[in-house]
Amino acid sequence: MTDRTRRRVLTLIAGVATALVCPGIGHAYGTREAVVEMVETAAAAIAANGFPGALEDSPRRAWVRPDEGLYVYVMDESGTLLLHPDKRAEGDNVSGSRDRNGTYFIREIIAATALQPSGAWTLYMWPDPVTGALVPKKTYAKRAGGVIVCAGYAGADV
Repeated sequence: MTDRTRRRVLTLIAGVATALVCPGIGHAYGTREAVVEMVETAAAAIAANGFPGALEDSPRRAWVRPDEGLYVYVMDESGTLLLHPDKRAEGDNVSGSRDRNGTYFIREIIAATALQPSGAWTLYMWPDPVTGALVPKKTYAKRAGGVIVCAGYAGADV
């Protein structure tokens, strides 16, 4: 990934972080429809252009929607993050990540997309970005171009 591309993506993702922690800026949870649209668009761009070439050749809304508190993250088949809002996490293998109930949700995402590479949902519990209370979160993930493309939403409509 070029420095220019990385800066562009990180700037876009920074807006998501602001939306997640600042009440009153959009709504922090997104919707099922928006998540599916983002993952499908990002996955199509990756399939057509490879990763990270897809970052430059696809619309901004495929990767981040600060107004909805949504972002796409990308990992390889072992759970190593290739794209994430927290750039410090990129390169980390997160397959051992668990929610507060002990669910290995990254492993579940990897397994679900192995069974259904065209798209699968995973449900787990996650802290509300504003209150910190545990809420249900669903992540939609799809395999494309040798990577797993993911986005999730949380809250009442999960």
